[in-house]
Amino acid sequence: MSQESAAGERLLLLDFDGTVCLGDDPVLGYAEQIDRILAERGEQAPGPGVRDTVSRALDEGNLLVPEIRFDSSGLPEGVDDEPAPAAGAAHPLSWPLQDGYQLTQLLAVQAGLSHELCGQAFREGRRVLIARGFENSDVHAPEGLSDVLAQLRGQCRVVLATNSPAQSFAPWLHYLQLTDSFDLVINDSRKPYGMPQVVARARETAQGGPVRIENVLSVGDIWRNDLEHVHAIGGQTLMIDRFATGLGCPDHRVREVDEALALMRSWTNAPV
Repeated sequence: MSQESAAGERLLLLDFDGTVCLGDDPVLGYAEQIDRILAERGEQAPGPGVRDTVSRALDEGNLLVPEIRFDSSGLPEGVDDEPAPAAGAAHPLSWPLQDGYQLTQLLAVQAGLSHELCGQAFREGRRVLIARGFENSDVHAPEGLSDVLAQLRGQCRVVLATNSPAQSFAPWLHYLQLTDSFDLVINDSRKPYGMPQVVARARETAQGGPVRIENVLSVGDIWRNDLEHVHAIGGQTLMIDRFATGLGCPDHRVREVDEALALMRSWTNAPV
C-alpha cells in the first residue's frame, strides 16, 4: 500500500464496556466485590450497600444517588484526591458521573477504599462473572454488531481499546462473537491517561503509514476516557450518552448503540 493510499484510510476506534459490550452485570459484579472488600475490612458504604445502590441507579437511569457525600464546595468527597498518571492502572475518580463503574468507584473511595483496591475489585468481578458463565448474565453485544463490523472492515481499520486486562479477555470476545471483528485489540489502555498512546498505536495499523487524524472516529460512552483526546487533536467523536449527561462536545451524540451503528456506517461512506 502506498503512502498516498494509506493517508486516505479511515480508523474506527471503539470502546468496549458500554459500547460493544452491553449489560449491567459486569458493573454489578464490580460493586459486589467492593461490598465484599468493605465487609472484610469491617467497613460499610452508606445505604444498603454499593451493589444495591448501583443497581437502583441503573434501573432508574439516574446516577446521582443520595448516598454520594459532598464537601462544602459542592464536589463529591474524594474527587480532588484522584491519583496522578503515575498511579499505574488506577482509574481517576470522575465527576460528573457517566456510568455505573464511575459511581461504584466513587462510593467505594468514599467508604475508605484506595484506587488500587478498587482495581482489584474490578478484576475480581470480571473473574467471578466468567466463572459463573456469561450465559447466566445479561452480557451481550448490540444486535447485528458482528455483521456491521465485518462490513466496516472492508472500508476502514477497526480497533478496540479497553481498560480491561488482557488476561482472560478472550472469553469475552468469544461470547460476544467478536473474536475476529478487529484489526487490533488494545488491552490495559489506562484511559484516560493512556489515550494518547492508544490513538498513536491504533493509527499505525494502516500499512503505508499512520491514518490521518481527521480520518479517525472514536466511539465510546465516556467523554474523558474515550473521546476528549481524539477531539483535542482533530479527530471525530461519537458519544453514546446513555444517561443523557450532556458532557463534552462530541461531533455526534446518541442515547442508544443502534443509533451509533447507523452513524458509523454513514461515516465510512462519506467522502474522505
